[in-house]
Amino acid sequence: MANNRRVTRRTGALTRASVRRGSGRRAPQAEEQEEATGRLRYLRSPTAWLLGIVLAVVTVTFQDVLAASVKTVLPLDRVPDRLSPQNAIDVVDVKDVKDTGFYVLRDRVGPGFLDELSAGTPWGQNHDVVDAGESDWMITVQGRAAQQVRITDIVPELVGGSCAAPLGGSLVSLPSQGVMDVIPLEVAVDEPRPRLKTAGKGAEEAQPFFTGPGAKHITLNQNETEAFIVHATSRTGHCRWRYRVHYEVGGGTAEMTISGPGGKPFELTGQLPDTSDYRSVYFPAFTCKSSNSRTSRNWYEQSGAEYTRDRRGDEVPPCPEG
Repeated sequence: MANNRRVTRRTGALTRASVRRGSGRRAPQAEEQEEATGRLRYLRSPTAWLLGIVLAVVTVTFQDVLAASVKTVLPLDRVPDRLSPQNAIDVVDVKDVKDTGFYVLRDRVGPGFLDELSAGTPWGQNHDVVDAGESDWMITVQGRAAQQVRITDIVPELVGGSCAAPLGGSLVSLPSQGVMDVIPLEVAVDEPRPRLKTAGKGAEEAQPFFTGPGAKHITLNQNETEAFIVHATSRTGHCRWRYRVHYEVGGGTAEMTISGPGGKPFELTGQLPDTSDYRSVYFPAFTCKSSNSRTSRNWYEQSGAEYTRDRRGDEVPPCPEG
């Protein structure tokens, strides 16, 4: 029996119906364009911006916390881009705070020097002056390391290894008119092995500060400053020195040097055994008795021999005439 049914041939071509229904594969260029448009729409959304800001803040905070943890755990010399132990202490200021006592003038001065003394101007800056007998220096230091710095010793180091003979020249006498404050630290720089000591009170003897049974130390946290005054004495020699500072930081030890202003060494001279050996002696009016208060001066000058002669007794000598 013949089959009159129509046979449909299947091909790979798209029909209009399939195109309308979207059943065929889309062109690659159209897909890429739609994907790019979707990404741009996401980046412009407020949610995306807010998420980006939050991620940035979290990243910076994590970096700070990590850096702080590393600084705490590792020694200073193992933390990258940090100060080395040799730079853990900064000398902020070195100031001469002595305002009474004796001074030696190495240079010759003219008649106007008495007027400088009477005016109360900083006369020492205009002349070659050296502290005589004793000196007072205030030293201010600051910690720069992330870890705590522990100063374990401060030792005077004499230039040339020893003191020389005391200086001559002219002597300026400026005794104190009141009670001076107690100096926290003192050192006799002309001793064989000078060491810093805690200043004694009354009959109490000075005790070593950094060594011995009662040894102490000075600690400095980061950006913390500490000021201390060193009262130096010399009875027999002319001494020049710097301070060698020993300290601990980050699990290790280091050293540094403290000099006087301008990088120069500290300087102090003992007084001559005989005051008559000085060229001149300058002294204030309150150390002598004036016969006429109307003509009294603020300061006087005598030769070393005259000054010694007038002060042989226990009584206050009369002020020079003229």
